[in-house]
Amino acid sequence: MSPRFRRLATGALVAALTCPVSAQAQAQLTAADSAILASQPLKRLALTPSLLRRVSLLAAGLDREVVLCLQGTVTGDSAVVDDFVMPDVLSSTVDRVQPLPCDRATLAVWHNHPWTGPDSTFGVKTPEDLCSLSQPDLRTVVADSIPFAVVSVGRTAQPIICWWRRVQAVVNRHVKFLPRFPRQWQELP
Repeated sequence: MSPRFRRLATGALVAALTCPVSAQAQAQLTAADSAILASQPLKRLALTPSLLRRVSLLAAGLDREVVLCLQGTVTGDSAVVDDFVMPDVLSSTVDRVQPLPCDRATLAVWHNHPWTGPDSTFGVKTPEDLCSLSQPDLRTVVADSIPFAVVSVGRTAQPIICWWRRVQAVVNRHVKFLPRFPRQWQELP
């Protein structure tokens, strides 16, 4: 086994063991899942300050979900996104969006969750609770090959943004929703 593959396999195992879900919600990984885990070398995502301001402003003004394809550069195991393209959207509501796929240059898919207030059905008490991936979001992330998923919660007092690696969505694909991981997101100075 090559040293690079060993590092990737070790990283995937660490991610699988440290994910914040119960053991009952965790399903066995298939051979396809293992291939996905091994093929995703990107571990870090950074948003430039300009991009962060633009997506936060956009999310704050929207009452429907939209999707953006975030683009940028890759250095080592890190992706730095600094621009976006909006794909054609087939349909959009307050809690669902159906876009056409992003192109191959996309490093992260961003979408917004408009804050409309607490929802006891899903355990959403604060805007921060809405910074999560629902089961439909998880299915979309797992089915795609884009390395990162990003969510902004809009219509809030301050910008709320979170992100996940695709491998985290694969490992946790059977949960009802995937909350954000603490201190995973970073903004460039």
